[in-house]
Amino acid sequence: MDALSVLRPFLCSPEQLQGELRQSELFRDFLALSLKSSGVDPRTVDMAKARYRVADVSNGVREDLGYDDVILAGGGSHSLRELLAPHLEVSRELLIHAVWRADNFAELKELLAALRSIVRYAHDLDGQLHGHVLLAETLVPMVESVERHEYVLNNGDMASDAITRNLGLRAKVFALDRSGQRVNHNSTGMFDRLSRSIGRFAR
Repeated sequence: MDALSVLRPFLCSPEQLQGELRQSELFRDFLALSLKSSGVDPRTVDMAKARYRVADVSNGVREDLGYDDVILAGGGSHSLRELLAPHLEVSRELLIHAVWRADNFAELKELLAALRSIVRYAHDLDGQLHGHVLLAETLVPMVESVERHEYVLNNGDMASDAITRNLGLRAKVFALDRSGQRVNHNSTGMFDRLSRSIGRFAR
């Protein structure tokens, strides 16, 4: 089964996304914050021309990788082209909505495992496109640390600083933490708590 097939159960239809945008002011705010924090849209650039930075649990940080270079991820060897395919084929709005709709930490971790990686693109001063890739196997332990209410990671970093804002992940993790690990999207009280999280991380 390809990566997109694994990811598809987490994705709503474009029509459902538009309905959420019309009906939920909180989702509109979450989406706006997440897009602002997610860098250049992967679908607007030539991903093959980027130079990549990846940190994996086996080899540490690897710099200046190409699109077809191979890294270790998920217990196997995969090219960056393969790992990043969902970001080319699925809009960021749909991916952010999937993060938004995760009801609890278990669902969020399942989503990250299906997505396999998160990438943030930016141009340097010379115009070179760079992609900073974070693997799910790096992100999930950070999420689990917050799930256990352990806010200092094993390396001494604060989870509130280390967990990426890309796709709204940091705001979602701490919204789940504040809500007792479950989000009821029909609960005004939960809306209030998530609003405070959004406000905090927008500063």
